[in-house]
Amino acid sequence: MIKLLIVNTDLRGGGAEKVLVNLVNNLDNSKYDITLFTIFKEGVNRKDLSPEIKQKWYFEKPFKGYSRLALFFSPEFLYRTFIKDDYDVVISYLEGFPSRIVSGCTNKKTKLISWIHLELYKDTISYEFRNYKEALKVYNKFNKIVCVAESVKNYFQKSSNIPSESLEVIYNMLDLNDIKTKGNANLNPALKKNKLRLCTVGRLNPQKGYDRLLRIISKLKNEDKLNFELLILGLGPLEDEFKKFINDNKLSDTVVLLGYQSNPYSYIKSSDLFVCSSYKEGYSTVVTESVILGTPVITTNCSGMSEILDEGKCGIIVDNDEKSLYLGLKDLLTDENKLSYYKQKTMERSKFFESRNDTEAFDNLIQEVIN
Repeated sequence: MIKLLIVNTDLRGGGAEKVLVNLVNNLDNSKYDITLFTIFKEGVNRKDLSPEIKQKWYFEKPFKGYSRLALFFSPEFLYRTFIKDDYDVVISYLEGFPSRIVSGCTNKKTKLISWIHLELYKDTISYEFRNYKEALKVYNKFNKIVCVAESVKNYFQKSSNIPSESLEVIYNMLDLNDIKTKGNANLNPALKKNKLRLCTVGRLNPQKGYDRLLRIISKLKNEDKLNFELLILGLGPLEDEFKKFINDNKLSDTVVLLGYQSNPYSYIKSSDLFVCSSYKEGYSTVVTESVILGTPVITTNCSGMSEILDEGKCGIIVDNDEKSLYLGLKDLLTDENKLSYYKQKTMERSKFFESRNDTEAFDNLIQEVIN
């Protein structure tokens, strides 16, 4: 049996954390003795972990500036402090801080793997490291680096010059049966659908681009006189700012902030269109889930979208700017036939995800680094 440790910051409500839980829950417990270590205990996804997964953490709750404070200590010191036992394989499931910790392992028998979820450029690869030089030193210590999309791999290789044979693409693990079952659940009766419904899911932070989406929604409603509604699922630091914008622009009958929902799938499935307005993504979990549920997607051109949407054949990918997203949304909202066309293409694309076996890809990765 392979003794496996996976390291992450926490298990909050992000897509990567949800995928991590799906991954460890679906691994073969006859092959792996799995321990999940998080720096902080906090996280709504923790409740979904299988009881067979061993759990460890260091702090109860996150505190501001923890990653900056950690820069005063070497990776070796951090590893000795956080990780007490020996393992056959240790995985950092997030770029940055967890990768810095895992790279401090000094046991030459232990194999190290790092997961990369975002496009990393020369000016961003050093985030949560002392500098670019340290970031390269850290990532070069890993036996294998897994990227969640081909585009993520390509950008990382350009930024780090790490040989391509050290890099591998493994797509995010999703529980298709759970997604489909929850997608069929009944919605809150208060959300009775009486007009075209748009939906988006994510943290209310700058990365997700909800500021520009709300400006677009205001224009579509007030200038173009279109009749629709937008459901926004998620919490985050910009919530009060968005509430003020909705109130100031008289959008309360058009935009509904629903906060965090443990089952976002029923909202996605009940919608006519899923909107991703992000400035950047890795391999978007929620866009993939939308396709699995048969809900057409319009998205800005972020990492991984071309792979999810089959190069735009089964969804709309627009340039990553406000005007392009506005024009793309207006086109779909005013052309019922086009929306129906993408609905059919999305249903066809969902079969691709049903045929993919990401657990096998993970097993092959572990065998490769061990052998």
